[in-house]
Amino acid sequence: MDEILTKRQAQERANRISAFREELAQLEREGALALSEEQRQGVERRLAQTLAALAERFDVDTSESQKQISWGMRIASTLGGLALCAAVFLFFYRFWGALGTAAQGGILVAAPLGAVLLTDFAARRERTLYFASLAAMVAFSCFVLDLNVMGSIFNLTPSPHAFLAWGAFALILAYAYRLRLLLAAGLVCVGTWAAANLATLCGIYWAQFPTRAENVVAVGLILLALPALRPHRRIPEFPWVYRMIGLLVVFLAVLEVALWGGWSYLAIEPKNAERCYQLVGLAASAGAIWAGIRRRMPGIVNLGAAFFVVFLYIRLHVALWDVLPKYLFFLLIGLIALGLLAAFQRIRRRREA
Repeated sequence: MDEILTKRQAQERANRISAFREELAQLEREGALALSEEQRQGVERRLAQTLAALAERFDVDTSESQKQISWGMRIASTLGGLALCAAVFLFFYRFWGALGTAAQGGILVAAPLGAVLLTDFAARRERTLYFASLAAMVAFSCFVLDLNVMGSIFNLTPSPHAFLAWGAFALILAYAYRLRLLLAAGLVCVGTWAAANLATLCGIYWAQFPTRAENVVAVGLILLALPALRPHRRIPEFPWVYRMIGLLVVFLAVLEVALWGGWSYLAIEPKNAERCYQLVGLAASAGAIWAGIRRRMPGIVNLGAAFFVVFLYIRLHVALWDVLPKYLFFLLIGLIALGLLAAFQRIRRRREA
């Protein structure tokens, strides 16, 4: 237990111990393995000590019932955080006009500060960080609302720099308390700010940055590269968030141009731009699947596979929808799906070998 582990790695080890116990019992029932009582007690004592240490340090789930409860807690904390954020917004818009100037200023200062203090209080008293994550979401919501309200009060011109402030606030909370959800929110905000500023440099109004998807692709690629440029030795679970957000941004931006070719910088016909980006999307998603399998990143594999299917369907729809009878089109889709399943099974067997 002296090695540096993340909670995910600790949970994987706990899962291996549970599987080892089951397999050991099965081998003994089949007569393939015979341990003396002393050996059996020694093994069980060592496994129990390891599980207890993992549970004490990382609060891992050591049984199926605990895993189910943990999933319920994750869902409840996420939904609860979103509900509290909605409650804050609705409270402001419902009662804001009836409050005096002093009360408004006090609320603007106290709301995010109080939520940050609550986040710190919860983080110091629970290892799972469910309540801390919920409180941090409320703090982030209050901060976003504060800047919006201040902009309305002082009649400020809308600016992309608000996204930078929101992103910085979310990233500070994320790194201070190891909160992946706040990290994702911060990366999205900072990425939006960067894409909006790239659009401004290209002579486009900043709010129209989604209409130039290449800018968004550049931001996604930067997010993908950041974990390699800045290793997270203290928080090793954060690079996964960078990769997933960066890859999702790239895929969504490419998908955007694959559907609306006029939103590209390419000086070609929109239909040709759509075809180019459909092929780029297929190649990029296939590359993500390959890289995820090679580096043992199931999240990257799943995301790449999902977008590969989307880009493949779009390409086939454009090329064959008006040519083939509808039943043949969907038959072709089904056959391709079977071929993909066979290919994934073959890859899986190779990896196992």
